[in-house]
Amino acid sequence: MNKRISVLLRAILPVAFLLPLGTAFVTAQGRGAPAASAKAPGPIRRMPDGKPDLSGFFQSDAGGANYGLERHDRDFLTPGTRGVVIDPPDGKLPTQPWARAERIERELPLRGYDDPTAHCFVAGVPRSMYTPSPYQILQPPGYVIILFERMSWRQIPLDGRPHLPDNVRLWQGDSVGHWEGDTLVVDTKNLNGKTWLNEVGEVVSHAETVVERFIPVNADLITYRATVTDPIAYTRPWTIEVPLRRQAEELIEIACHEDNGDLQHLKDSRDAERAKLKKEK
Repeated sequence: MNKRISVLLRAILPVAFLLPLGTAFVTAQGRGAPAASAKAPGPIRRMPDGKPDLSGFFQSDAGGANYGLERHDRDFLTPGTRGVVIDPPDGKLPTQPWARAERIERELPLRGYDDPTAHCFVAGVPRSMYTPSPYQILQPPGYVIILFERMSWRQIPLDGRPHLPDNVRLWQGDSVGHWEGDTLVVDTKNLNGKTWLNEVGEVVSHAETVVERFIPVNADLITYRATVTDPIAYTRPWTIEVPLRRQAEELIEIACHEDNGDLQHLKDSRDAERAKLKKEK
């Protein structure tokens, strides 16, 4: 069973049998519903100092970005995606040849085991912002904090501090933020290059840096825009954009290591493919 089959069956089958008929359940695109409102969203919420108040529960309307940043139709059990790349204008990632070959190989069944999220490592930046699960934004004085339902977080100071020394490398990187008018701009460096951009294995390296913009539209909607620069994996910077929609529900506990049956399926698939290749030699 390859990675995509394992993930989809594991996510869909137990819920389908447990929920009563007519109950909406989790799909490959994510959990959660927008905040219900009988009227149009209100204006941008404000903090006492006049800066936008981004706090609350949100989920990205990412159109399947966790299964590919470029637009593509459904491929067997891999969901189709609407495409979130806004630059280059053609919607294609400007991938270096080696990174394109690596991405293609990562789609093979024997490589699904290599996705760090299968081992419960955090998703990195920007992937954490478009995985199909919600998160909570907190805004204590001097910081923006993002708590992800998949048991990870980001701490973004707003005090103008420098980045960590370059020899310190982190799964989520080192993020510092500042305001440009109503837009929160977050600069992330010190990434470790071990993350995948999604389940189809789009590539980043240790040279990756990310500039994110959180642009409030109204009380219930934030436009999220992220520009990735990685000269090792890409020929030029590229930018994605997704809406973040306020949710009516709060976070639940998602303990990745508990009952993580996917990892054994992925290992079995990898070992079977390796045995097949060895036999053919």
